[in-house]
Amino acid sequence: MGFGKSDRNGLSSLQGICVLVVEDGWQVAEALKLSLEKLGMVVVGRVATPAEARRLAAEHRTDLAIVDVNLKGEMGYKLMDWLHDRGTQVIVISGYEDLPRSLEKFAAVLHKPFTATTLLTTLQRVMERCPTT
Repeated sequence: MGFGKSDRNGLSSLQGICVLVVEDGWQVAEALKLSLEKLGMVVVGRVATPAEARRLAAEHRTDLAIVDVNLKGEMGYKLMDWLHDRGTQVIVISGYEDLPRSLEKFAAVLHKPFTATTLLTTLQRVMERCPTT
C-alpha cells in the first residue's frame, strides 16, 4: 500500500484525523500506518490485541479505528462494538468472506487483500459521511 504524490484528490479531508490501527499482522499494520500517515492522518497507535486497543482509545482522541476481525485468535467484535459506542467510526478489515450481518452498523468493511486505492476511497467515503468536529 502506498500513495504517490499524484493522489491528492480529496486528501485534505483526511488531514489530522486520529486513527487507531488494530491489526495483528505486523506487515499489514505497518503498511496501513505508513499509508495513513502519508494521507496526513494521525496514527495514535498500531496495536495487535483488543486490550491494547481499549487502553489506547481511552488515552487518546480517536476519530476512526481500522480493526481486523481476528486478532491473535480473539475475535474483535466486542472491541468494535465498544469503539462504535464511544463514537469512533470503525472500518472492519477481514480475510473472511462470510461475515456476520451485525457488522453492517460499522462505517465500512474492507476485505483483505485490498489496494491502496480501495483504502483511500473507503476512508474518503467514511469521513465525508461523518466529519469530525
